[in-house]
Amino acid sequence: MPASTLSDWPDGVVARYLTVGGGNVDLTDDGDCVLMLCAGCGFGDGHAYYPPAAHRLADRHAGKCRRVPRPTA
Repeated sequence: MPASTLSDWPDGVVARYLTVGGGNVDLTDDGDCVLMLCAGCGFGDGHAYYPPAAHRLADRHAGKCRRVPRPTA
């Protein structure tokens, strides 16, 4: 993975799963649990999950989500 891709991660993101639609499911560790948010469809909506479950759920969702993220510009 190119270094530029890694530097584009928002602060606090500990894992990122690429969706089928080209978006990301970002996992952010808040110290006690992991927050999840899909940039394409909003799945997870920042809800808190136990870390192993969050990674499994994010991976599963990324394999199905086809929604393209909204352009930032």
